[in-house]
Amino acid sequence: MGDVGLPDSDSEGDRLQQLRAVLPCEVRVVAESHPLFGRLLAANGFKRLNGLLLLTVLLPDGSPGTIRADATDVLGVVTPAGPGVVLDAAGLRELHRLVAGLRGANRWRPRAGARK
Repeated sequence: MGDVGLPDSDSEGDRLQQLRAVLPCEVRVVAESHPLFGRLLAANGFKRLNGLLLLTVLLPDGSPGTIRADATDVLGVVTPAGPGVVLDAAGLRELHRLVAGLRGANRWRPRAGARK
């Protein structure tokens, strides 16, 4: 008997079902290379063109347009918007203390009792 498996959750059909469930909605442009990066756009539909999944959106100037779905957060995949905070204030103070200690350790200091 052949193996029976569940459909791939990342299949095109699943993405289309997810889009149908959430549209119309606002989407954020998350592709850093896109001129509208960071902007919220009203998305009201989708279409496929040459194998690409495109959202139909209302552009900031009020005109209709399209944007690649993967350039937005519509499918729940969010790319970081930029550098994130890795250290809190206490961590930054500790890093500063460590760097200052290293700088001090690398400086040449005359030994006690040495001639000047």
